[in-house]
Amino acid sequence: MYRLIALDIDGTLIGPDGRVSPANREAIARARAAGMKVVLCTGRSWQESEDVADQAGCDRVLVCQGGAALADLALRRNTRRWDMPRETGLALVERLEREELGLMLFAGEELLVNPKGDEIFRTYPSAGFHRCKRVEGSPGAVLEREGLPLSKIYAQGAPETFPPLLAELGEYADVELTSSAPYNFEIVPAGVDKGTGLAALAEGLGIALEECAAIGDSDNDRGMLTAVGMPIAMGNATEAIRALARRITASNREDGVARAIDRLLEEN
Repeated sequence: MYRLIALDIDGTLIGPDGRVSPANREAIARARAAGMKVVLCTGRSWQESEDVADQAGCDRVLVCQGGAALADLALRRNTRRWDMPRETGLALVERLEREELGLMLFAGEELLVNPKGDEIFRTYPSAGFHRCKRVEGSPGAVLEREGLPLSKIYAQGAPETFPPLLAELGEYADVELTSSAPYNFEIVPAGVDKGTGLAALAEGLGIALEECAAIGDSDNDRGMLTAVGMPIAMGNATEAIRALARRITASNREDGVARAIDRLLEEN
């Protein structure tokens, strides 16, 4: 019996057009009508996720920031957060600011973006991001000056430049590196991923992980897929993620989320 379905957003719930399809929205409505929780489990902040949750008709609680935060959209804030050690966070940002990268820092309730990031994210289809972003010439200086916590770093740039940089960043024992696409990498506190965030959310709802299903497509979904009773990979998922799944659904071009949800409903 499945009581909760966790959905990744990018490459999973939304199609290549950045929208939630009618089929996915209707399947989510059927699942919730049957008494199941349907929650987002995303690398995005709650601000970036709010419009998607509204389009999809998901529950208002979610796992966000790659598992580094839980949020409640009814309260419009994070309800729990896991932060990096302060000195490590400052050192990482200072190092990354020396590269040609677009940066987004998840700092408490702030979304700090460097000028390169603002340029890259200009057409990003998230009203919440554009409403809440704070563009700063040196986000690291803002972190230090204002004493802001740091729970996640998102970096985007040319993938061919990543290997030596990632090898260097991998020397930090108190953070984890992951990715949601070939052109980006993400940094969260050690021991944190979508699986740990989902475990905390499910515990608060009184739901065992064995009663949860999760649907995802990329490396940063690994944690939630290995945590739940029914891991489902999208048809467009990477080979590594497909190998973790008990089931593979259709791609995000073909309403794979709707097909997966309807099969879970049949099994229930």
